[in-house]
Amino acid sequence: MYGSVANVVTLTGLRPTDVGFDTTDELDTWLQGKLDVIAVMIEKDRNRDATSFTLDGWALVVDDIAERWCAAFARFTMANRDSPIVRIDDFNVEFLQEMTPGKGILRDLRRIPVIITKRAVFESGVVKAAPEDATGF
Repeated sequence: MYGSVANVVTLTGLRPTDVGFDTTDELDTWLQGKLDVIAVMIEKDRNRDATSFTLDGWALVVDDIAERWCAAFARFTMANRDSPIVRIDDFNVEFLQEMTPGKGILRDLRRIPVIITKRAVFESGVVKAAPEDATGF
């Protein structure tokens, strides 16, 4: 939906063998699945759909965010796979923590305005009543 697998591969230099795949098709399918998940997260976060992003001129920005987010996920996956095995009496091992999306990606995502609807307010659990209708807890 957003971004392209080819751009993610270009950003990361990822090869199928880097993440345990035999063919480029397997790698592309895996990355496309991650891009699909990222697309849903972006749409839910901004309360928008693809048409809204395009009409408001944010399509290229969203593509870039999705590709960078997917590249960060791929880098985390590769680093996690290559991290050392914990051994008895080895106290110097640091565990990787997933930090995707990073601060830069989130900062860029927050530049896109959220569309506020009655449904979004209701789903957030905050429903304001007029002063005359308030129960006065």
